[in-house]
Amino acid sequence: MPEGILERIERQGVVLGDGGYLIELERRGYVDSGSERETVGTGRGSGQFTPEVAVEHPQALRGLHEEFLLAGSQVLQALTFFATREKLTRAGYGAQTEEINEAAVRIAREVAAEAALVAGSVARTQLFEREGSAAASHARDLLAEQIRMLRSAGVDFLILETFFRLDEMLLALECARESGLPVVATMSFRPTTRASGDGHSPAECARAMAEAGAHVVGVNCEQEPDRMLPVVREMRAAVDVPVAAQPAAFRTTDEIPAFTKAPEFPDELETIQVSRSRFEDFARAARQEGVGLIGGCCGCTASYIRAMARGLAPSA
Repeated sequence: MPEGILERIERQGVVLGDGGYLIELERRGYVDSGSERETVGTGRGSGQFTPEVAVEHPQALRGLHEEFLLAGSQVLQALTFFATREKLTRAGYGAQTEEINEAAVRIAREVAAEAALVAGSVARTQLFEREGSAAASHARDLLAEQIRMLRSAGVDFLILETFFRLDEMLLALECARESGLPVVATMSFRPTTRASGDGHSPAECARAMAEAGAHVVGVNCEQEPDRMLPVVREMRAAVDVPVAAQPAAFRTTDEIPAFTKAPEFPDELETIQVSRSRFEDFARAARQEGVGLIGGCCGCTASYIRAMARGLAPSA
């Protein structure tokens, strides 16, 4: 059998993933930030950033995958973030849910070929932010449906990412276990780095995700490398499974330590972009601390992945 993500982490020590897709494709003109027409969701722009680019402009998505692969990515994430049926319906693409998920996986697979693994990205539904725990049953159905689509489309493993609440993450893990695929589970901490949206510390989240069947646990998005590193360390100390880290490329502050809460989100993010050297340093530190899977999230282009590859190099 081909080497999977867990075997690759065990052999290499650390695997380099890819960067962010939706914000980069928005900058290139292929994705709508939603800032001019958002009326539903949890904040400015939250109702958009949906991945219909996979069917409307597949060449743009293919090109970004190729850039990440050339930069050194060993994992390509299919652009299935925010691709549940309810989220796509709010954006006007509900009838194309299967088509979008399948196309995203196919494009990633064609680019990856034998050079990289393909991960299926599953994000929070946003229902918990709008409706609270009463949305649990609906959210479970949506997550289970998308995971079935991704498994059928042929992903190598799942990345459950950018979950703000542990309770919703545990629902997603319940659905993911049924797929039989390896699962990476990463929380995003907002509005502070000290706790999830439902009040659990990074260590508590890491332990709960591992106990619920995640093969790799960690953190992604919202914070730049320097601010994410303490969260990674807390998780690493709490569990025995590999840890993943995918920082964002935007500067945050003590007062606003989550970039999607910053006034520059979503249409002025270039004014708070951090340098790629911060990612090289982060990769070096992550390797030394035993992090198993690293990459970048929002704002992280191929140049940042190349910088991370330098940080992972034996001589770095």
